[in-house]
Amino acid sequence: LRQGIEQPALDNFITAAAVDTIIRKKPHLTLIHLVDMDNHRHHYGVRSQQAIDALDRLDKHVGELVAAAKEAGIYADTNFMILGDHYQLNVDKMIHLNMIFADRGWLKSTRNGRVNRHWRVIAKHADGAAYIYVRDSSLVDEVRQAIKPVKGVKTVFEHAEIAEFGADTNATFMVEAADRYFFTDETDRPNVVENVTNAMLEAGEPDRYKGTHGYHPWHNDYTTTAIFAGPDIIVDQVLDLDVDLTDEGPTMAKLLDLEFDTPVDGHVMAAIFKD
Repeated sequence: LRQGIEQPALDNFITAAAVDTIIRKKPHLTLIHLVDMDNHRHHYGVRSQQAIDALDRLDKHVGELVAAAKEAGIYADTNFMILGDHYQLNVDKMIHLNMIFADRGWLKSTRNGRVNRHWRVIAKHADGAAYIYVRDSSLVDEVRQAIKPVKGVKTVFEHAEIAEFGADTNATFMVEAADRYFFTDETDRPNVVENVTNAMLEAGEPDRYKGTHGYHPWHNDYTTTAIFAGPDIIVDQVLDLDVDLTDEGPTMAKLLDLEFDTPVDGHVMAAIFKD
């Protein structure tokens, strides 16, 4: 079924393998990551027809997994969780902050457009956001002033804010992109801010998107999905909860009758349970 990592063949393969495992092994816990829709949103945009078609395929795969549980005779005892790890936003412009740092002599690019390990300042992207690491503390103010005016940089978060987010405290700054923008790590491009073209996407250039994620969770219209069903779950209710992704782990633990010996992030979504 596989064609390398091409979609939708990859998700077809993953689902077929999961179906076979459920029927033959009847596992107590099955975790499956299907990425067809994520892939097509990246390549074509959040609400593109290609992404909608991928959502239909995702629905079909869920149906196949439910059918497998029934065939295995474990459906009546099985709780299902369908979760999204993020949403996406449409983009068409990319920001190469490391070009600024290279121009100021704070890092050196290599032949393949990456960064020599002897850097003083470097950006590491997370698509809609990027970490800025400053090894030379005397440069902190200068780096801040260098990145603030860059077109497409929405917010510069200071170190104390990074710690409050629970993000990487080794970073000096964290920056978030404005709507339609995202970051890369590249150093060898025509301009610091560059449009994403269809030609780039068709050529398969890495880190070229029409939709992506990595923005601050407070962004409008940026929530994702949580669907629960099974013998322990209340039927036919829609919950208006203030839920974080970190709440999913403790909720799974409760479904499995597990307890943690040490404190963990998140809370059990108690409102979904029958008792």
